Amino acid sequence: MVLFLVLVTVGWFKFYEPEPKRNLENAKQIRLGMTAEEVIHIMGEPEGKNLVIGSRVEAESKYQYEAPFAFSGGIEISFDEEGKVIHVVNE
Repeated sequence: MVLFLVLVTVGWFKFYEPEPKRNLENAKQIRLGMTAEEVIHIMGEPEGKNLVIGSRVEAESKYQYEAPFAFSGGIEISFDEEGKVIHVVNE
């Protein structure tokens, strides 16, 4: 019985995920041309920041945010050399 309760509790937290769901909803507000500051205002601080070299998208950097359980790649927002959004992936 205790094992069952532990599994149910862990499962609940894995599928509930309020922050990743909020990230997905907030990502819908991101528009091309926004500044990094505007993105952080909407999305919060990213979980990861990467300098991009040799990408199919001519980006200078990417911000990464966690997405809900069913989404494979997370949420990535790419910026050009001027710090403006050029691509949003939220699949």
